[in-house]
Amino acid sequence: GGGKPAVPPPVIESVEPYPEGSMVKAAGKSTVLIRGREFGTSEEDRIVRLGDTEALRTDWISTDALIAHVAPGVGADLAVQVQVTGVDGSPRIGLSPYSFRYSAPYVFDVSPIVVGRPVVGPAEITISSWGVGLWDTNPEAQINGVTCVQTRWVDNQTVVCQVASNQRVALENPEVKVAGQRSSCHILRPGICTVSLHHRSPNSPKALKVQIRAIEAHGGDASWLKERLAAMEKSYSANTASLPCKTWQDCRVKSFDGAVVSGVIMVLTGVCFFIAVFFAAKAATVIYTWAEHEFLVRTGKIAPPDEDDEDSMNPYELNIRLF
Repeated sequence: GGGKPAVPPPVIESVEPYPEGSMVKAAGKSTVLIRGREFGTSEEDRIVRLGDTEALRTDWISTDALIAHVAPGVGADLAVQVQVTGVDGSPRIGLSPYSFRYSAPYVFDVSPIVVGRPVVGPAEITISSWGVGLWDTNPEAQINGVTCVQTRWVDNQTVVCQVASNQRVALENPEVKVAGQRSSCHILRPGICTVSLHHRSPNSPKALKVQIRAIEAHGGDASWLKERLAAMEKSYSANTASLPCKTWQDCRVKSFDGAVVSGVIMVLTGVCFFIAVFFAAKAATVIYTWAEHEFLVRTGKIAPPDEDDEDSMNPYELNIRLF
């Protein structure tokens, strides 16, 4: 009865990206903040496991907060385990299921670009997407809701979709599904990330709202989907491979800027096109008038103008001289 009371095991209350709003990248080296109780003292050893992978490093902040440096991986609804080993060598383990997720894939480009007509197989379509994984994660790709007959993993930001022979696919709404997580489409080029013929993109806000209602109806936590929905509704496009955004807030800002720049470029291109057409038509008219005049002079149907007497010319001939 007078023995030393047992030390309670760790209790995990929440696992959130750190800093707040940052992405948990499939490439690893992101950090998450674990809040709870009974995380021990700074002198004790501790191990954090996120899913099936041990964290690269764990920083003790206090008895109720830890910062874990995430190892590479993919997936959602993963368990989190905190193990604290006391000076006597006995481990104390706390477990929280369905508490951790990597950021979902983020499609930012597709190749080749074919807008306005379908792609007819056999063909290969390269989809550029952050968060596919550092190893072959068996991704599944779709183009406008049509599943690719084969999806080949290339690297953490590239998959190749194989379109079946004689299959016709509209090159819209490319999607990559990795470990149960579906990507969002944020390609800058107009006509790619759009609503499909059934009025519902695989990644449309409407589809996410349906998922949120279904999860909450079963008592689940859909906060991560709500964050994704908010980011999707405020963003138009993604950043480039050379300059990726690191947080959803950063993505939204740069995406809005990209949309504005794209709109300005499109307007200027249209204006330049109409100006070019106008002057081309004007030049063609003048050249035709000159050729017709020369023909009439050479055939003797009209007299050549006096080179020094502009008053003797009619306005039609004078216009040719001045041009």
